[in-house]
Amino acid sequence: MRVLSTAWECPDEPYGGLGVFLSHFLPEVAKDFDVVHYCLHGASPPLKPRDFRGVRVVRLHEPPIDRGGGVLNLANAVLGSALLSVIPAFDVLLAHDVHSSTAVVVAGEVGVRTGYYVHMFTASPTDIAAVAYADVVMANSRLTASQIRGSVVRDVRVVYPASPYPPASEPVRNDNEVPVVAIPSRFQFNKSPTHVVRALEEVRRRVRFRVVVFGRGAEYYSLPPWVENAGTVSEDVKVRLIKSSDLVLQVGFPEPFGLVPLEAVALGVPALVSRASGAAEVFPEEAVYTPEDLPEKLTQLLGDRSVREGLWFRERESPIMRRSWRDVWAEVREAVGIG
Repeated sequence: MRVLSTAWECPDEPYGGLGVFLSHFLPEVAKDFDVVHYCLHGASPPLKPRDFRGVRVVRLHEPPIDRGGGVLNLANAVLGSALLSVIPAFDVLLAHDVHSSTAVVVAGEVGVRTGYYVHMFTASPTDIAAVAYADVVMANSRLTASQIRGSVVRDVRVVYPASPYPPASEPVRNDNEVPVVAIPSRFQFNKSPTHVVRALEEVRRRVRFRVVVFGRGAEYYSLPPWVENAGTVSEDVKVRLIKSSDLVLQVGFPEPFGLVPLEAVALGVPALVSRASGAAEVFPEEAVYTPEDLPEKLTQLLGDRSVREGLWFRERESPIMRRSWRDVWAEVREAVGIG
């Protein structure tokens, strides 16, 4: 069986959570079937297919999708036009997010079975069309599924992701002079650290700590001078910054799921997750915050290492941390009815 996968991100140079997801998910699919992945954002020269852990990756010419409006239409035009004659040669299409929505519609027209995995629902006309055309629609959380059902009446299967790293057996114990709060982010309004600045300022009147912000485009945020902004960093530096912190704060208002807390806990660092995120569905209640109760939670956690470690151990034992990428693929395969 031949499986075609499509997404804006390529798996070999993750831009964000979708790229990280694909870098772990697609190799599992390739263990069972012949997989070709078409994408736009990556490190390799375009139109030069290469192998990524058993997956044949074809990167197309990337439009200027980081700038201004028309992002969705540009990406759809590039992927859709390139795949018009390609899709009929495959048995199944696994399409990820709105950039692949035109491909989903084409697959529906030519009779190729399609699973549409929605990591972030935009409610745009093309996104709604893809939801309508796909044989099976999947979402990365109940939150995302409810957003989809708010626009289209149909069944949506929730398939949670897994941890990008094997979970540590013990928490990281840093010797920081004062506790360090890491805020991995990306330059998007819903992920902006500005959502929690007021709460952080309140806690600073009670406890001494540092705040470090980093992520794709984070250098463009306008933040108070007491916030250390490391800007755009590589995956290796991201891991180092997380492991050198005492607490990771996920910012998402909303956040469809957010792999950041899974990454943090797997690396040995406790995490707090926004109530308005899919991760809040699978993490312990004491790890979930709102802007109103964040100051109290931060004060308790930053004031006592044992409280932070207690939270980490409870998070480490969450069922989501025992989940594997093989489990993710098995659920997708069963939902789409592949083989």
